[in-house]
Amino acid sequence: MLVHCLTLTFTESATAADVEAFRAAIARLPDQVGVPLRTRQGADLGERPANADYAVVSEFANAEDFRAYLAHPAHLAVPRDHVRSVHSVQFLVTDPG
Repeated sequence: MLVHCLTLTFTESATAADVEAFRAAIARLPDQVGVPLRTRQGADLGERPANADYAVVSEFANAEDFRAYLAHPAHLAVPRDHVRSVHSVQFLVTDPG
């Protein structure tokens, strides 16, 4: 299984509605694209001041599915107007338990 972890920071001008539009677009992706297997997302809890604002963790069966997801028009259409920075990492999990 390939795990894709994304952290992002929104611009200072991002409103609650902008963040909700981003959340809703991410939530629709599995049905629109057919992958990933599972996605979890949420706003930072503020436990550390240097944290990003938001995180998305998605699980894919393999790297081919991940690449298809990245190139899919629905993924490319996710609203990013209010995203200031994005960092991501992908890693393999051989035992998801």
